[in-house]
Amino acid sequence: MEKLKITLAAIAIVALVSACNRERRHVVMSEGDNWGSTKIEYSGGTYFRGDSAIASITPNGYAKYKKDDQSFIAESDHDGKISYRINGGDAQTQLSANDKAFLAQAVKAMVKRGHNKD
Repeated sequence: MEKLKITLAAIAIVALVSACNRERRHVVMSEGDNWGSTKIEYSGGTYFRGDSAIASITPNGYAKYKKDDQSFIAESDHDGKISYRINGGDAQTQLSANDKAFLAQAVKAMVKRGHNKD
């Protein structure tokens, strides 16, 4: 009887943990050759404005993009406010013209590879 209680408790814990992570997905896409490499990673949902900007990210989610020596991380806080880290720099909510151009290039590459396509 005691083993049955322990087994049922373990099953309940596994079911609870699985249910908590049901809406959160984590995806990594990576490709490379002799001329360069690209890595895309995201957790949660990232939604784009056209094919050149990020419209929103689900709370506590993120999108990461790295191509050769350039990278960005876009993170959403618990309220859905997005901050960006470009090439390992400090978190910022407003991007320079150069950073916006890089982000647009990255978003186009992410959309082309089916990023967050349901």
